[in-house]
Amino acid sequence: MYFFGNNSYFQPFLIRERIFSLRFPIFISSKKAKRSYTPALTRESEYKALWQKHFNSFIASYSERFESKFGKIPNWKLAEAEKLLTCGRFNRGFVWNECHDCKIVLAVPFSCKSRLCLSCYRKKLFGWSIHLSRILSAELPHYHIVFTLPRRLNELLFQRLVNPRFLNGLAAKTYTKRLRAISKADKNFKPGILSTLHEAGNHLNFNPHIHAIATRDLVNTTSDEIKEIFFMPYKTMRFDWQRTVCKYLLRKKILSKEEYTFFMKSYPRGFHVYFEKINMAESDSIYRIAQYIAFGLFHSSQIQKVDTNKQTLTFRYRSNVESITKEKSYQSLTMPIDEFLARMLFFLPNKHEKSVRYYGIYVRPSRKIKLQSQAQKSTWAEAIKSSFDVKDPLACPVCKNGMISKIIYSFQASNKEKELKKKYALIDGYFYQKRSRDPPDAF
Repeated sequence: MYFFGNNSYFQPFLIRERIFSLRFPIFISSKKAKRSYTPALTRESEYKALWQKHFNSFIASYSERFESKFGKIPNWKLAEAEKLLTCGRFNRGFVWNECHDCKIVLAVPFSCKSRLCLSCYRKKLFGWSIHLSRILSAELPHYHIVFTLPRRLNELLFQRLVNPRFLNGLAAKTYTKRLRAISKADKNFKPGILSTLHEAGNHLNFNPHIHAIATRDLVNTTSDEIKEIFFMPYKTMRFDWQRTVCKYLLRKKILSKEEYTFFMKSYPRGFHVYFEKINMAESDSIYRIAQYIAFGLFHSSQIQKVDTNKQTLTFRYRSNVESITKEKSYQSLTMPIDEFLARMLFFLPNKHEKSVRYYGIYVRPSRKIKLQSQAQKSTWAEAIKSSFDVKDPLACPVCKNGMISKIIYSFQASNKEKELKKKYALIDGYFYQKRSRDPPDAF
């Protein structure tokens, strides 16, 4: 049933089907990136080795070298680093997976759940992707939007140690207000927005920007009526974003009146806002956008060289993406190891701070789905299947039957670890029972 309005840019209609239908999960994995799986007892990497070798000396010299630039390190950030240093150790507890017939054991250490740990973050990314697939409505078209700030304003916020988390709410407010203005809709009509703040740029510079997935249409949360919007004034959105940010900073006295005037006049084209239409029918498109939304500060594969003599780290970062061909360009950057650690700690989100924010029509479904999926959380096995070319990582390597799992808690871990080392031989990540010698023949 259609209703025609006066505005030629939109066409509202009453939706008959349920908007938030559960669909197939969207997994954070790439078919091209899949590789064979070999169990690893510890989550060792060059990235983790940097923290293990240099963390103590870094902390000893931090107040003198970096405190004036990055501020004091809160105790909770130090605790996150300590969790990373002990990640993968059996004394924290692990899952004992054993084949009933072959008696082969696969031991999987508990996750350290540190936001600094790149290995454990991968599983979190996988779980978040499933959560994302249950929230996004396939019936509605979506944008991937990036809200950015000019370099001069970034430098000023960094010098004043301003937490840029407020940008999430401002971006959602700016987008919602413009859509309502286009369609002449009241406050009952809302878009659906998932957004996250990335504080750092690709080469670990202070560059706060918002990545958002937002519906292109408005939905009436009471009647389910949809107002389709066929035209988006991209240039106007730039001015909207500029005014919203600068007025907020002025109201919070982060900017003076003179600085407010400077930033309004110095950028006559507004602050840059990037739009990209998302094809909800293509899983690869969702995968790429989900990576933008949930990807962490750094990946261990970026490390190219660690010079222990010069105490420097060289890593690769993405410097540019061609807008038409999507071809990526890369550059390398070398920095002192201590500065690298300082930047990783500085950009760590605050304790209990949610990485992804939900606005509009996605607020209610996200809470409902979160409660419904408490018993259906993504498991370690599902994450491994998503990232590696393996049908079932919990299958016995010999008979291919499923293994029986039991949890070994920290108070049991020490004895169970001794048992593994004494009775089992480690081969390709699996523990095989050692053959006992036959008793000598009696004379």
